[in-house]
Amino acid sequence: MDVIYHRLIPKDLRAALAYYDAEGGSKLGNRFFRDVEATIAEVTESPRRFHNIEEGLRRRAPLRVFPYHLIFEESAVRIRFLVLRHDKRH
Repeated sequence: MDVIYHRLIPKDLRAALAYYDAEGGSKLGNRFFRDVEATIAEVTESPRRFHNIEEGLRRRAPLRVFPYHLIFEESAVRIRFLVLRHDKRH
């Protein structure tokens, strides 16, 4: 299955990493990055285990530790990650 990332996801990821690096040092930033990677792996392994947010078109995958989630779309041949978003921000 192909995995595609929206062009703004790296920007969102860099901003969150910069915040956690500034707040808690590189160890905290590394924990955040591993949490993102683990969530992406879970989505690619079993995307339908995450709940729908728009009548079956999009799904929301929360990170395990940090207050962020990934929004993604799934089709028969690909998963497209649309956004990495903080739980309390719009």
